[in-house]
This record gives sequence, C-alpha cells and structure tokens, in this order.
Amino acid sequence: MRKLVMTAVAMLVMSFVAAPSAVAQETEKEANKEYAEKAEKMEKEAKEAHWMKGTMTPPGQAPIDIKYAFTKGEDGPKGWIVAEDDGETIKIEMSDLSWDDDYVSYNWSPDEASMVISCNLQKQEDGSYAGDCTDDSEAGATGQMTIAPMEKKEKSEG
Repeated sequence: MRKLVMTAVAMLVMSFVAAPSAVAQETEKEANKEYAEKAEKMEKEAKEAHWMKGTMTPPGQAPIDIKYAFTKGEDGPKGWIVAEDDGETIKIEMSDLSWDDDYVSYNWSPDEASMVISCNLQKQEDGSYAGDCTDDSEAGATGQMTIAPMEKKEKSEG
C-alpha cells in the first residue's frame, strides 16, 4: 500500500512539474494575443496601402525585386519596403518619409537600427523614381533603389 501511495504522490508531483504554470500560460496567451493584433494591424495596413514595385541594388550586387507599400494617415505618410527572402516576407518600415511630385526621400534600417540607410530618389521621365541610398557607416557604401507604379491588371471579360 505504501508503495502505491508513494507512486501516486510521485505522479502528482511530476504532473505539477511538467505542467506549465498559470503565469507561463498567461504570458504565452498575452504574447499570442499581441502577435495576432500585430498581424491584424499589418493586414489592415496592407489592404489600405498603395502598392508600387521597385528594385534595390546593394553595393556591388545585382538588383533585387522589391515592393513598396505607402499609406497616408493622420500622422503623415508611412511607407514599407517589402521583399521575399528564402520564402519569408520581410517588411521594413521607412522613417522620415517625404514625397512630392519630383522627389522621394526616406531612411530605413535593415537590421533593427544598427545601420541607417538614407535614400534620395528623383522622378524620372517615365514617371518612376530612382536614386542613391547611402548607409551611415564610416565607409558610406552606396546602392540604388527604384520605385515605379504597379501595372493595373485589366479585368477579363468572360
């Protein structure tokens, strides 16, 4: 009988040790809620955004196709650089975005603000924008970026 009681106590203790604590469960629940809210906000922004295509040409490398998303809100214009990397969508928010008919300028950080890249693009004859982007390192490496309107897809009559 004593062996049976000891086994039951051991199983009970193990179930407490193995089971996540209420605090851990609540923390995970909050993290999941924050993630869901952030995903919902990003989805809403994506639906409301004006999308444009473009290229990014890092120094000494071939151009990479990217997309841009722009919105104009109460806080002023917002913009994102959107790219695919090994099947994963990467969305980088622009800062200090300024846009008029002839000129676009913005800053962005590819790796959580350890480096800031400043871009200054001029309007081209074809209506696109193109220009240089320079990082804030001592060497000041320069690449190029372009922005062009997305082509409108015609509705097929059928």
